Amino acid sequence: MKFAEKCPKCGGDVQTKNLRKSIGLGFVDIPVAQFCLDPSCDWYQDFSEAKKAEEIKEGVLQIKVPSIKDKIPEIKKGRNILVLGGVIVCILILIFYLIPQYTQSKDIGANATGTNASEIDTTRSPVETPVETDEAASAEVQSHTIKIDIAHGFIPLIRVAGRADNGYIIINRSDTIVWTNEESQRYRFYLVSKERLFDNRLMLDMGRFSYQFNTSGNYTFVLAEYPSLKEYNATGRVMVR
Repeated sequence: MKFAEKCPKCGGDVQTKNLRKSIGLGFVDIPVAQFCLDPSCDWYQDFSEAKKAEEIKEGVLQIKVPSIKDKIPEIKKGRNILVLGGVIVCILILIFYLIPQYTQSKDIGANATGTNASEIDTTRSPVETPVETDEAASAEVQSHTIKIDIAHGFIPLIRVAGRADNGYIIINRSDTIVWTNEESQRYRFYLVSKERLFDNRLMLDMGRFSYQFNTSGNYTFVLAEYPSLKEYNATGRVMVR
């Protein structure tokens, strides 16, 4: 088993998936698999199945250990920025504290010398402050991120009062959900909408897919195997208010 520059099956581009391990102050990128980027090709090789380390022909270990000596200028620069920031904060505190005090004392002096209590206009109506209603607050469109992988399913999930299952996330109408592929073992699978909101979505390694819900209701989503569409035991539900 060795590294491939091009797909040996179709000649297309390939992608290498690495597993990052920390070593001291640096890290090591360990290759675990390669796969073809062409969705119609199913070529794939798993380096974790190699019996010996020398079976991986191309050296891809990358060790990066930062030098403390190189970091000293950055440390000094960061300390200078902190000192400058502290000075600016002190100046702002003095400005916001002294100016209102000076203005208030000036207004009190003017009222004491030039205004009688009987001359104060008491007929002015108070200014009404607009209050944000629940409808205005609910009209704000939000985006919700849901992580998906085969082992853990859909995260996060919110428990709904009175229901036995724990598979719902509650959103408002016009909100958007962004599904992100966090799978570390399988390099691609399908995201399937049981209500056919969209075509079966092929989720590649670290891929993302978003959908805006414009109709209230309950919707179910599952993860399925590529290319057989065999469903995994991973189900997520969305309740749109």
